[in-house]
Amino acid sequence: MFIDTHAHLHFHNLYSQLDDVIQRAAENGIDKIICVGIDIESTKRCIAIVEKYPIVFAAAGIHPHNSKDAPEDFLDEIGKLVNHPKVVAIGETGLDFYRDLSPRPIQIDVFTRQLQLAKKLDLPVIVHNRNADREILNVVESVGHEKGVVHCFSSDVEMAKKVLELGFKISFTGSITFGNKAVMSVIKIVPLEDIMLETDCPFLAPVPKRGKLNEPANLPHIAARIAEIKSESVEKVAAITTENATNFFNLPG
Repeated sequence: MFIDTHAHLHFHNLYSQLDDVIQRAAENGIDKIICVGIDIESTKRCIAIVEKYPIVFAAAGIHPHNSKDAPEDFLDEIGKLVNHPKVVAIGETGLDFYRDLSPRPIQIDVFTRQLQLAKKLDLPVIVHNRNADREILNVVESVGHEKGVVHCFSSDVEMAKKVLELGFKISFTGSITFGNKAVMSVIKIVPLEDIMLETDCPFLAPVPKRGKLNEPANLPHIAARIAEIKSESVEKVAAITTENATNFFNLPG
C-alpha cells in the first residue's frame, strides 16, 4: 500500500472526475491521499472532498504564489480549518523565488506566520521550496519547528543534509523519473526512513505517463524509481514510506 502525501484533487481537471480518480487510486494500491490546499478557498474544497471520500485527508495553507492575496485574517482562517478532524497539516506554504508571483518579503512573512502556527498547534507543515534554499533554512531555524516536509524536493545533496538535520522529511514526485542525476544523488543519501512519496498531481506525471494528467494512481511509478536508485524492493519502499507518512501526519492505521 502507498500514501500520496501531496495531491491537488481540488484542481478542476481532477475534481471533475473525482469518483474515477479515487477508484483508480484504490485499484493501484493507494491507501490514503493528502489533498493539499493552496489558499483558503481551495482548502475548503479539499475539506469538502475529504468529507466525501474516506481515503482522503487535507492540509490547510497559503501557497507562496498566493501569499500576496492572503486575507489579513488568514491565520485565523487556517486556525479554524485545521479544527476539522481530517485536516492533518498546515500547507502548502513556503517560498518560490523562481516564479516570484508574490513579492519576496510577503512570501517570507506569510510562510513564517504559518510555520509559527504549525509549531503552536504541533502540526506538521508542508513546505514548497524553489530557488530559496537559504531563506527556507533561515525561516525554519528561526521558528524552531521540527515537524515538516520539503515537498517535491529539487535541491542538492547539501540542502538535503541540512533539511534532515532540522528534523524534516523529504518527499519526491514524478520528476525523479525524468533522468536528473542530481536528484538521484539526493535519493541515494536520504535514508528511506526520512522519505515520503507524492504525486503533486495534476502536475509532474512520472515516466511512463509523462506529459499526461497526473493522478494518485501513478504513485507506484515513483516508488519503483526510488527502489531502483536505492537497490531496494518496491515492497520495502512502500512499507517504510507508508509508515513514515502515517506517523508524520498522524493518520489512522
